[in-house]
Amino acid sequence: MEEGYVDINHIPTRVITVGGWIDQPIKKRHLIIVIPGNPGLIGYYEEFVRSLHGELLGKYVIWGLGHAGHDVPKNVILPTINDKPELFTLDGQVNHKIKFIDTYVPTDVNLHFIGHSIGAKICVELVKRYRKTHNAAAYLLFPTLERMAQTPSGRKLWPILGPFRKVVVLAASLINRLPESWLTTIVQWAMRSKGSQLSIESSTSSAPGAPAIVHVNVRTTMSLLHPQALERSLFMAHDELKVVGELNAEDIRLHSDRLVLYFGTKDHWCPLEYYHNLQLQVPEARAIICPHGFEHAFVLQSSQQMATIVSEWIKEFS
Repeated sequence: MEEGYVDINHIPTRVITVGGWIDQPIKKRHLIIVIPGNPGLIGYYEEFVRSLHGELLGKYVIWGLGHAGHDVPKNVILPTINDKPELFTLDGQVNHKIKFIDTYVPTDVNLHFIGHSIGAKICVELVKRYRKTHNAAAYLLFPTLERMAQTPSGRKLWPILGPFRKVVVLAASLINRLPESWLTTIVQWAMRSKGSQLSIESSTSSAPGAPAIVHVNVRTTMSLLHPQALERSLFMAHDELKVVGELNAEDIRLHSDRLVLYFGTKDHWCPLEYYHNLQLQVPEARAIICPHGFEHAFVLQSSQQMATIVSEWIKEFS
């Protein structure tokens, strides 16, 4: 896996790839682009991307693209939300992905988008734009496509995303000043208490005297605690609750033959009521209820299993 930052709309954006870096010629006919949820740190999807590449026997190039402002390199000062709010809204993130694709994706490849959570909403917009030119298809995992503010999680987080957002960012800035070893221990404890599986990479190195290997999800969460990153993630989430309203059934209907939608059974961002609403309004949509009990944040526990499922859809659409 290769990783690095590229400048998109003057925002350094983290990209991960398997099968070749973004400026290398693409020798395959198909390119998969993974669009995260929110928080939009692509590090959470590293295991999923690796697993998917393996399930597809290395026959596809896969890129993962983080959200603008959600993963901040050291010593970088981003444009402020007050000065450039349009860069960090939901629409801003759609434009960010379009700019990236228009800059780096060749015209002769077929595009497969994988969108998780709000990334699914972004991917619907990308299919609309690139269906004709790149035969685009999208696989929407635990999709937040409607009435986000009315969901259990939306109602719960509204105060944090609105009036108390600055307090949360201030608290994160104080926590972020702790020694890295302390911060690592705190994040590991918090994630284990939430049931996250942190055993993919050992917590201790095999080389005597070498520094401990920190699981990628722990390192990614530590990056999220960067005040600039957290502020922009919360700002985007607040915007999502304001602008993601009724289901745009017409868009789903028009592109239903190029979409797969995968719903959870215990998803507080996308309750089963929304699955049934989709089926009612767009009966031709290929909507699937997860039979495995995966959580909305599947990347914390079920990356390998989800990669196996998505790989079959990609083979079908290729």
